Amino acid sequence: MDNLKDYIRWMGDIPIQATGMRDADAMVLCGLSYFDLSPLFDGGKTPRLRDFLPVLKRGEAKVQITGSPENHLELMALAAASRRYGELTLCDYVDVLNQEPPVQFSCVCFHDDAGLSFLAYRGTDNSLAGWREDFMFSFTRTEAQELALAYALAHIRPDRRWYLGGHSKGGNLALYTACLLEGAQWDSVERVYLLDGPGLCPEVMDPARIERIDPKTRRIIPRFSVVGKLLEPKITDTRIVRATGFGVSQHSMLTWGIDHGELAEAQENDAMSLWINEKIRGWSDEISPENRAVCVDELFDALSAGGAQTVNEIRFFGPDGVDAILKRLRESSDVTKHALTELPKYAVKTSFQNLYQKYIAKPAEPPSLPESPDQN
Repeated sequence: MDNLKDYIRWMGDIPIQATGMRDADAMVLCGLSYFDLSPLFDGGKTPRLRDFLPVLKRGEAKVQITGSPENHLELMALAAASRRYGELTLCDYVDVLNQEPPVQFSCVCFHDDAGLSFLAYRGTDNSLAGWREDFMFSFTRTEAQELALAYALAHIRPDRRWYLGGHSKGGNLALYTACLLEGAQWDSVERVYLLDGPGLCPEVMDPARIERIDPKTRRIIPRFSVVGKLLEPKITDTRIVRATGFGVSQHSMLTWGIDHGELAEAQENDAMSLWINEKIRGWSDEISPENRAVCVDELFDALSAGGAQTVNEIRFFGPDGVDAILKRLRESSDVTKHALTELPKYAVKTSFQNLYQKYIAKPAEPPSLPESPDQN
C-alpha cells in the first residue's frame, strides 16, 4: 500500500492546477504546516516551497510535532523538490506560542499561480501549552480558535479559490473557522478538510453551523481513530482510510494508505478504537464542563510543576521532577483525583462484556471479569 511519500514521487511532476486539489494534496500541505517555516521569511521576500531545500541541506529544519520527525523531513524534502509543491508560494506564516494563557497556534497559506489557495492550520506541537489547549476544547473556546478565525478573516480574498484544512488540532481550528465564515469569504471556499481532528462541544458551537458547512466539508480519519472521534462532528462526507501504523500511531497521516492516487478506503473503524471512544464519551459525559475545566487546569499545572514546557521534557524527568508532579497531583481537588482514577477503572469495569458481545463474539456469551474489591 502506497503512502504520501509515494504519492509525491508519482505525482510530483504534475502541477496541482492540472488535476485540481486532491485529498492526498490536502494531506501533504497540512503535513508541511508542522515545519517551522520562519527561515523562509527572514529576507522579507515571498518564498516558494523549493526555497526550503537549503534549510534541509543545512540540517536546520525544525518539525514542530510530538514524536519522531524523520518521516516529516523526508516528506518536506520530496515536496520541496517536486514541481507539484515546490513551485507553490508561501504567504502570511504565523507561529504563536504562549504558556499563560495557553496558546499554540500556527498556520500558513500556499498559493499556486492559477488562483488556488490552501490555508493550512498546524496541529498540536510538542508544547504543554498546545496539549493543554486540546483538552480545553471539551468545555470552552480557546485562544487558538479565535486566532484561527481572525487569520482567515484577514487573509481569505474572494478573488481566489480557497481550501481550508488541518490535521489533528489543526482540523478543529479549520472546523471552527469554517463555521463562522460568511458572505463572499465563505462563498470562495471550495472545501474544508478535517484530517483526524476533534470536533466542537455544543457549548462552543451551535450544531446548526456545522450543518451549514457540511456540503463543503470532507472528514478523513484512519481505521484506528481516537483523536478524530472526540466530540465527533457529524459530517456526511466522512472517509475512513486504511493505515500501516498500529493503534494510535495511525493518527499520523504518514501512515495513511494511498491507492492509485486516491485514499485507500476502509469500510469501518477498527473495533478496539470504537470501544475506546465509547468509553471516553461515557466517562466525559459524567463530568460537567465546569469540572472539566478544573481537571485540565490542575492536571497541566501538575505536569508543569517540574519545570517542563514540552511533552518530551517530561519523558526525561529525573526523580525530583516526578516528585514535583506527584506532589501537585496529591494537592489537587477531589474532582481531579476522582477523574484521573475513574477513567481507567471505568474502562475496565464497565466494558469488557460490551466489547466482546458487540464487536467480537456477538452471539456467544463472553467470559466475565472478576469483581474488583471495591466494586458495589
